[in-house]
Order: sequence, then structure tokens, then C-alpha cells
Amino acid sequence: MAKIQPKAHPLYWAVLLLSGVTFGASFSLFKIATGAGNDPLGLAFWYAALSAVLLAPLSMQTEGRWRWLNRSALNFCFIWGLFSTTLPSVFFFYAARELPAGIIALAIALVPIATFAGAIWLKHDQPSLKRCIGIGLGAVAALLVVLPETSLPERGDVVWMLLPFGVVLCYAGEHLYYALKAPAHAPSQGLLNVMFIEAALTLLPITLVTSTFHVPDFPPNKADLALLGVAVVTVLDYFLFMFLMARAGPVFTSQAAYVVTLAGVGWGMLLFGESHSIWIWTALVVALLGVTLVQPK
Repeated sequence: MAKIQPKAHPLYWAVLLLSGVTFGASFSLFKIATGAGNDPLGLAFWYAALSAVLLAPLSMQTEGRWRWLNRSALNFCFIWGLFSTTLPSVFFFYAARELPAGIIALAIALVPIATFAGAIWLKHDQPSLKRCIGIGLGAVAALLVVLPETSLPERGDVVWMLLPFGVVLCYAGEHLYYALKAPAHAPSQGLLNVMFIEAALTLLPITLVTSTFHVPDFPPNKADLALLGVAVVTVLDYFLFMFLMARAGPVFTSQAAYVVTLAGVGWGMLLFGESHSIWIWTALVVALLGVTLVQPK
């Protein structure tokens, strides 16, 4: 099969920018959703449930009988959901209560670097000097965020940085797990829908037992609308990502990491008036340079 080559078609650039700018807004939406004092566990349940509802109509139209759905696929979606939705959404909502949206976006820039580090560790990809330097720059960027005393708004925020860094590890694990274990003949949109359903069903009993279940207001308030916005942005971004992967290839699509990070920082500055120290801006530059060095072939 011929290898897909990236093409700088204007439509692909438009989709790339749309994907990056919309997903970059999700970090600010997380912050708005937690602004009303809602518990992160309850918000995480509704995020997964709303995403499943948004995906259901399309999946029902395209998947027919769902003959691919068996115990093996259900087990895959459960584990995939832990790494891609259940744990990251909880971490995101807790982090959004304490950290600027732009700093969370900066941490997410490390996902491609962590993914390739994991791929090399699992011997799923070949190490090279350039990629090793990229991984090292990712580590330097993380240290620039947590070590200097004036890097974060408050020194105590260093502890909360463990949450977005935890998201980085979850997303890296998600990418590797999907690449290695995804059912060969299962449609991606069907897997995605089942994954969100299982994530919601996993979080629901936890919220009930811990008394953190969130009851949305009617009509919905600003926080509930932001929560819906996170779900819409997530589902939209998945489909835009698959569109680009199928038509422009992985190298072109990987450039979304730059747009997402820069857009996340920009949305935080626009909506919350966030400002960052020289250490954070330096970490941002170092992280994006590291991403450049670990781009897929």
C-alpha cells in the first residue's frame, strides 16, 4: 500500500487550525465548568455521558448491527477509556480549579514527547539521536515549570501540576494502547462511542457513593454550558483528527500539538486575563521544540 504523504491543501490547514483552536479552548472550558463549585467527579461523569450522547446518532446510523461488538471489544474500550477519558477528565477538572488554563495547555504539549518515549521503551519505535534530544527537551520543559520558585502563580501550585502531568502520561498510554490493541475490524466511531459509555458507567457509581453526583441546572447555567462545550469540542476534535489522519497523514496531523498548546495559552489570556512568568514562556518554547524533534516519520 502506498504511503500517505502530507499535502499542504488549504482545506487541511483550515481543519488543522479549527481542530487546534477548538480543542485549545477546552482547558478554559474545564476551568469555567469548575467555577461554580461543582465537584470534579460529578463533572467528569457528565462529560463522558454527554460525549456518548453526542456520538450515539452517528454511530447508530453507520454501524448497523454492531456485529463487531464482543467481550474483547468491550474490554478494550474499558481500558482505553480509563486512559483517554475516566482518569484524564477527573485530573483535568481538579487541575482547572487550581491552575491557569494556559499552564494546563503547556503540559499537554508534552503528550507527543511522552508517547514517543513510551514507544521506544516498548520497542514499538526506533530510537534516534534527534528523538532522544526531543525527549530530553520535554523533561527540561517540565522542570522549568516546577523547579523555579517564581514559575507558577503560587509555589503551592507545584503539587497541582502533578495532575496535568498525570494527564500527559494517561494520553501517552492511550495512544500506545490503541495502536497496539485496537480491534482490527472495529470502526473507530463505534469504539469511541462504546468507550464514552463505559467511562460514564464507571464514573456514575463512584459519584453516587461519594455524594459528588452533579445535578445540572435548568435552564443550564454558565458552568453547565461550559461542560457541554467540553463534550462538543472533544467529539468534534476526534472526528477532525481522523479526517486529517486519513487524508493528510500523521506528520501533518501531528502539527495540531502546536496549535492546541498555543491556542490553550491564548484562550486563557483572553478569557481570564492570565499572565505567565518568563519560566513558563521558556518552558513553552522548549516543549514545542521537543515536539518538533519527535514528530512521526
